[in-house]
Amino acid sequence: MLDRLLPPSARAAVGAVNPVPGARPGAPLDRRAREDLAHILATPRVVAAPPVPEARAPRRAGARRPGRLGLAVALTTVAAVALSVAGLGLDLGRDRPAGGAYAATPALLEYTPAGTDAAAALRRIADRTATLPDTTGDGRYALVETRSWDLFTRIDGDRRITSAVVESRTSTWTAADGSGRLLRRYQVPGKRPHVEDQAMAAGGLALMWPLRSLAPDDAALARELERNHPVANGPAERLVAIADAYRQMPLPPAVRAAVLRYLADTPGLALTGRVVDRAGRAGIAVSVDSDHSGLPTRYTLIVDPGDGRLLGTEDMLTTTAGKLGVPVPSVIGYTVFLDGGRYTDSTRS
Repeated sequence: MLDRLLPPSARAAVGAVNPVPGARPGAPLDRRAREDLAHILATPRVVAAPPVPEARAPRRAGARRPGRLGLAVALTTVAAVALSVAGLGLDLGRDRPAGGAYAATPALLEYTPAGTDAAAALRRIADRTATLPDTTGDGRYALVETRSWDLFTRIDGDRRITSAVVESRTSTWTAADGSGRLLRRYQVPGKRPHVEDQAMAAGGLALMWPLRSLAPDDAALARELERNHPVANGPAERLVAIADAYRQMPLPPAVRAAVLRYLADTPGLALTGRVVDRAGRAGIAVSVDSDHSGLPTRYTLIVDPGDGRLLGTEDMLTTTAGKLGVPVPSVIGYTVFLDGGRYTDSTRS
């Protein structure tokens, strides 16, 4: 779509800093990407950035957002780069050194070996999770709260590529018709916090799946997840699908167990080890290495071994940063799910 409006050299320049896994230049946008693009284009505060320069750039040299990801904060897809981050008040500054990250990337997590069989470990957690009572509650709204750190990148007209790590906290209250509330707090390095608190009319919050619709049946769940996350995007897309499901709605234990079995079937999945996540919680981490985004990246999910909930996600560059101007290895985005989510009748809970 948008990439077709740019000349080949501009598409290459945008691709050099594209932070979304699977957003290959020229590739058709999937449903999630189309919804994100529509949301961006409908936001009055988003303004056009200086034109992308006619410059040669390495083929497929880019890195993730991140998360794209439904309502997650860093919407730096090809579309978002072209429209600029100015709409979010993220003026990264023209006086910064070209190619330099002007905020430190997050420290790496420390992992303790926990074996080598990721599938077996996840299936054990799934078996335990399936026996738990459902505590997601009742109510009209699905409440999900996350905290994220993401790498935003700006391409200036003078060919400067400037990166900054932006911290955010997001709470969404989503009803079945897409109405509800969106509360976001951004912290741009060197700037005052920015808060957005919006009441959303019907359709204002995009739904990849109807609330409470994900099934505990393995085959049915796989079909639903892959409807918006094509298998052709590679094994890392399975991790993206799981994160998107958790961003949208609370998952009861039976569904969480099916999700873990789906994750266990991911080709190339590695058991990274035991870890204490960025909210101080003990978890088990599994990862997939992929260059689908353009740069070699390790995509990691951290799971609570006691109840099977997704605690967080992390994207880390492993061997090169391309033009992003960050060290390697380097975490370029992570999300912490502050709790497992719950249903509530109030958008103020």
